[in-house]
Amino acid sequence: MNLKRYIAAAVITTILMIVLALHFLVPAPPRKIVIATGGKTGQYYNLGSLYKAEFEKNGIQVEVLSTKGSVENLELIDDPKKKIDLAFIQSGTGSAKHYPHLESLAGVFYEPLWVVYREDAFQSLGRPPEKMEDISKKKVSIGVLGSGTRHIVEKIFSLENISTQTPNILSLNPDDSLLKLKSREIDAMLIVVNDRAEIMQKIFSDPQLKIMSLAKAYGYPTKMKGLNVINIKRSTLNILNDSPNRDLLILAPTAEIVARNDIHPAIVSLLIDISNELLSKADVLSEEKHFPSPNHLSFANNEDSQKVMREGPSFLHRYLPFWVAVWVDRILRVAIPLLAILIPVVNFLPGIIAYRVKLKFAVIYKELKFIEHVIQTGQYDEVKIDQQLNSIQERTLGLRVSQLNNKELYDLLGHIGQCRERIQAARTTG
Repeated sequence: MNLKRYIAAAVITTILMIVLALHFLVPAPPRKIVIATGGKTGQYYNLGSLYKAEFEKNGIQVEVLSTKGSVENLELIDDPKKKIDLAFIQSGTGSAKHYPHLESLAGVFYEPLWVVYREDAFQSLGRPPEKMEDISKKKVSIGVLGSGTRHIVEKIFSLENISTQTPNILSLNPDDSLLKLKSREIDAMLIVVNDRAEIMQKIFSDPQLKIMSLAKAYGYPTKMKGLNVINIKRSTLNILNDSPNRDLLILAPTAEIVARNDIHPAIVSLLIDISNELLSKADVLSEEKHFPSPNHLSFANNEDSQKVMREGPSFLHRYLPFWVAVWVDRILRVAIPLLAILIPVVNFLPGIIAYRVKLKFAVIYKELKFIEHVIQTGQYDEVKIDQQLNSIQERTLGLRVSQLNNKELYDLLGHIGQCRERIQAARTTG
């Protein structure tokens, strides 16, 4: 194989290696993702719709899937056949033991457990209710099966030895619970939702409805993973209605986004970047830039999300459009290791080429040396020797060498000429 063909083969092989590496080792992110959220009137669905708009600005289509909530979302995203890419869940709903293939990407907002009650339903108590046992004897809704509310309430009630199977404990969705609470059909309702949700705004603006402060609030997080205790100051929820009418201690899981552990790093980076834009403002429950957060999550925190939350987006994603940054990043991920292999090869290439040239000369010199030995013996066929010398000379003239090897080429031709002169001298003396 001549040098040009050798170089062409090397270039084609390199290109093929890059293409295969890009396809199998550094694949492109998907063009479409599915986010499992919650009911269409809930905060999960609303936030999922905001993510959809931002993702689609960057060329990624998003399907926002309405579900029953955290428990269903975990089952959906844990099953690879369902093809769910991201899911909202309430922290503490699942664990790595039961879902080993899931990772937490970020906490996105506090999702308090609100214990809402009618003030007149507890007048006989002589004080505002402050313990779960105070409401457990009343007619109370604790959320539908499969919801995040029901999941956390059942855990809390079990710590208090309160049964959820008694007739006064009802399974109602949030909207029905609020309707029945206002119509005096039930006395209290428990709901896990962010304070900005529409249903909570209705509750805060109703002077007949109050929020319970949990006297035992600090005890629950020691027994239950993923809970925070938040102190809500008086009148911060609704100043006109003086809601709450006193400082409150409430429990707050963290709403978090989870994914399977094979999620593409570019999707994670874009998600955290969008989250920083959507969620970093201060509100009643959290300080500025508290979210997105890596704290109090259900599963191991995804390494790419940790890095982006800690250091911000990469240089490429900070200054280039999303897909341009993705392709540049993919090429760099392939090119850098490939260069680490090719640079030593390129350094050795001149030596390899020089060795190939020397080898060609050595083969011809070996034949020429044999002819000289035959000439010295005096026992040879002149016609045959002449044919051999002609063949050697043709092969020598056909050698493709660089200008740096011209001296060696002409030296070899000179040696061939010397052999011819010896034969001619032998003829003359003979």
